[in-house]
Amino acid sequence: MNEGQGAATIQRILVAVDASPPSFAALEAAAELAATLGAELIVLFVEDIALLRLAESPFAIEIGLSSGSVRQLNSQQMRRQLRAQANRVRRRLDRITEGWEIRSSFNVARGAIDAEVIAASSEADLVILGRMGWSGSKGLGSTAQAMASQRQRPALIHAARVKLKPQILVIYDGSDSAQRALTMAAGLVTGQKGLLTVAILAAGEEEAKNLQMESALWLRSRKLQSRYRWLLEADEGMIKTLMNIESECVLVLPGELPMLEGERLTDLIDELKCPVMIVR
Repeated sequence: MNEGQGAATIQRILVAVDASPPSFAALEAAAELAATLGAELIVLFVEDIALLRLAESPFAIEIGLSSGSVRQLNSQQMRRQLRAQANRVRRRLDRITEGWEIRSSFNVARGAIDAEVIAASSEADLVILGRMGWSGSKGLGSTAQAMASQRQRPALIHAARVKLKPQILVIYDGSDSAQRALTMAAGLVTGQKGLLTVAILAAGEEEAKNLQMESALWLRSRKLQSRYRWLLEADEGMIKTLMNIESECVLVLPGELPMLEGERLTDLIDELKCPVMIVR
């Protein structure tokens, strides 16, 4: 444990919004967190270059979601639709932040959505986005998957219809990424005056005792207390079970847990249906 490492300060929160209901839910959660922490809120809308290029095709058509009507689509119409969506996001931001003392900005970029969000994340301390956009997929959207895998900034994948509770559960195994996750969790708890639970991931009881003592001393030096639970089996199923026990909370995960490599991380996030923060 690096004793010189203080609790993380979240000063700038980036939220990616595409005017879909899940992204608006993420915007509301991000605004509430920014107000609680006194952080700046940066809202990003990306004009998807893939859609613009598709609209240039002579075979591009648009099918109404409710009516089922089919019509020809061109690049001018697509640009109009994207501008209309951006304006919806701006108006929603104004409504959400009305009456709150939040420093906020609204930015529009054009390009590949995943690349633009990752690029913008370099200016933020935390990135928040919804699990999916307009794709209609039941699983994680491509942007959420990309942010869960990137290594630049902590990313919080928000769950629709779920508030960001001040109850925080962090997985700790003594690794460097786990130390960073604990630091971020401590910052969230301090800012929201919440409850912190540390789940010690260890191969046996002796290791669990040492890791608990290590994390407890670090937290105590920052005037923080925590509850502890032990996970003595390196299995994602144990995390699911623990989340059922803990009920509503935000899960903070080290992004480099061997048991959550590759698709297993995104599969776990998708199954939990709760806000999950990944810290690398």
